[in-house]
Amino acid sequence: MRSFAKVKLWKLTGILPAGFKGEHHLRYKAALLILGVTILVASIAACISYQSVRRLIVRNLERNALLEVKECGNNIDRWIGTRKAEIEILANTPPVRSMKWSVAEPYLKSEVNRLQEFLHLALIEPDGSYFTTKVGRALINVSDRQHFKKAMAGQVYVSDPTISRTLRQQRIVPISAPVWSNSAKSIDKTVKKPIGVMNGVISIDRIAEVVGKLEYGAGTYAFVLNSQGVPIVHPDARLMGNIDKAAPSLLESADTNLANVAREMIYQKTAILQTEINDAKVYVAYLPLEQAEWSIALVIPRDNIEKELLPLNILAATAAVLAATAILAAILALKLFAESCIRTRTEALLHRLTGRIRACLGLDHILQTTVDELGTLLKLDRAIFGWYDPRQDTVEFCWEYCRQGLPGRLGIFGAQTGPCGDLAARLHRCETILLKKTCTPDATASQESVHLELTDSHYAAVPLLTQTNRLGYLFASANRRFATPDEVEVLEAIADSLAIAISQSQLQGQIQEQLKLLEEVLAKLRRTEEHLVQSEKMTIVGQLAAGIAQEINNPINFIYARLIHVNDYIKDLLNILHLYRQQYPQPVPQISKKLESFDLDFISQDFPQILTSLKIGTDGIRQIVLALRNISLPDEANKKRANIHESIDNILLLLAHKLEPKILVVKEYSNLPPILCYPGQLSQVFANILSNAIDAVNSIDKTHQIITIKTHIVEHSTGRFIAVSIAHNGSRIPLEIQDRIFDPFYHTKSLKNLTGLGLSVCYKIIVELHGGRLTVQSQVPSQTLSQTSIGAEFIVQLPIF
Repeated sequence: MRSFAKVKLWKLTGILPAGFKGEHHLRYKAALLILGVTILVASIAACISYQSVRRLIVRNLERNALLEVKECGNNIDRWIGTRKAEIEILANTPPVRSMKWSVAEPYLKSEVNRLQEFLHLALIEPDGSYFTTKVGRALINVSDRQHFKKAMAGQVYVSDPTISRTLRQQRIVPISAPVWSNSAKSIDKTVKKPIGVMNGVISIDRIAEVVGKLEYGAGTYAFVLNSQGVPIVHPDARLMGNIDKAAPSLLESADTNLANVAREMIYQKTAILQTEINDAKVYVAYLPLEQAEWSIALVIPRDNIEKELLPLNILAATAAVLAATAILAAILALKLFAESCIRTRTEALLHRLTGRIRACLGLDHILQTTVDELGTLLKLDRAIFGWYDPRQDTVEFCWEYCRQGLPGRLGIFGAQTGPCGDLAARLHRCETILLKKTCTPDATASQESVHLELTDSHYAAVPLLTQTNRLGYLFASANRRFATPDEVEVLEAIADSLAIAISQSQLQGQIQEQLKLLEEVLAKLRRTEEHLVQSEKMTIVGQLAAGIAQEINNPINFIYARLIHVNDYIKDLLNILHLYRQQYPQPVPQISKKLESFDLDFISQDFPQILTSLKIGTDGIRQIVLALRNISLPDEANKKRANIHESIDNILLLLAHKLEPKILVVKEYSNLPPILCYPGQLSQVFANILSNAIDAVNSIDKTHQIITIKTHIVEHSTGRFIAVSIAHNGSRIPLEIQDRIFDPFYHTKSLKNLTGLGLSVCYKIIVELHGGRLTVQSQVPSQTLSQTSIGAEFIVQLPIF
């Protein structure tokens, strides 16, 4: 017998139709499409994230560069502002306000020496003539200078650079302030003109020095533009201009990007932008100065800013390489997975076929399932199973699968040509055979001529021999080339599985009989178990009967003794009443004497107490009888709510005869809700555990024999439970038998003591009937534990519904 496990996988895969493999190729392409879309989305997200991070870093770097420029601009502003304040202060001094050079000259020369920032100071008359600390009276006039005009208009003004007319063509920056007369008040300055101008000259080289120190890495340079866009400080001296030496404005530069930057600077804007100047990609940071009508700019090569992005670019490149590697690996894995799916599904389908064949028990179901699965799996035109009759040399087609649109061919068929008795040999050789129907299984069916042609190389017939030596054939035919050795091998494996399934079907009857017998045995066992439980219940009742009799006897004797006194008292009262009746209305001495012999007051007081005692005794009898009734009566079919504490107290009342005075029962009850249960069966469980606890403490001679009963609520993952713990300090349970103590037919008592409800039955009542838990714990004696703590503890847990 062969099986699919012995058929090579490539043979199984090879006989599948192209559509089956194409389905997986289509899934493979769909998976690739999904993977591509996922990669595209991930790539877009990665690019957006990269650009966002890059933009944040660049903005931070741009902000740092602009801060450098602001710091330099602030230095220039502070320096120029200080010089302006010094000139304005000098303009308001008395020597200068005197407008007398002979008075002002010594003072101004001393200030030049003191301040050390001015090349010279000058006092200018309203007509433009002036005196300087360098040459005294100048021979030229400055009335055409912008700084003179602004100062005469009442402003403190910093002029654009110019060529000094007294300092040998040196480039200077004049700072002028108006000089007001001593009599002029501040409120009159808007209507009166200054009486002169105080002028100080600073070198442009000092500003150029500060600007020259402004840098942001190699290749950077800074420049300053005036209000016309002419560079007044620039690394290229050819581009610099002043008032006396005109130079092209950057607004007219051939480089449009540079012209745009100059225009932004003239508009007194503060910004940093990325542009291209002189075919070089740069960042330009610019801002206006507050103390002069100038703007300062810093040109930074792009690489100086973006070199900080190198770690980010390396990280992005590494991530891209890893992502590309992962993508290639995913594509390869998808391809391998698709091929694996084809192989796995092929094997799974074929094993499923044999599994379903073998899982069926009915013969009709087995054979119909076989031909249906075979025809569907291999896309056959027909899949037929038939029984061969060697005496008639015919085949009876009983189960068939045929492609939609083809007529059925069930019935008994025989060969039209060839020698008689040679049909089996011809089928084995897969020769072309024309089979003609001889009769149909349905006697009422039409008897018209029906034939089936089996063409060479388009069908396969695999023989199948059952355990009853009956020969069957599994036919498979298609409109394509079929019956290659590989395909025949697969069909033979299917036929072998089919033979096993048929054998299983033949055993089905025997199995059904065995199952029926097992059900009967199980029913008997259940009835026996019920009888055993009832027998155990009766055993408990019998065990408690002696104690109950003793408990009932004491109240009866008590009542009987008191009734004697009651009777005597009644007689005495009747005698007294009789005497009173004879001697009424006044008692005679005889009655008085009789009254003195009896304590009528005492009798009157004691009589109610006696009646109360009788009631207590009667109540005791009632409680005992009620507890005995509760445990003896069988439970109802449905559960009902019961109080656990009442059940335990009733059991303790019934077991009172076994509780010797030296045994102390400690109750630690919590507030518990009534639970849904079988009260009688729970009472039996508690009676068994408490009875065992009493026996355990009595088996050891101790001064303090304690049985502790605790109840509380516990929380588990499955819900809330009521926990009842019954512990004693008697004999402990050995560790080796704790796991077996609830097994059926296992006990730890001697045979003479085996009269209680077995712990295995208790376990069944708690766990199976009530869905609870029953566990036992017993400590091992050691030096760290006192002898009073050694014993056992049974814990019953019942679910709260």
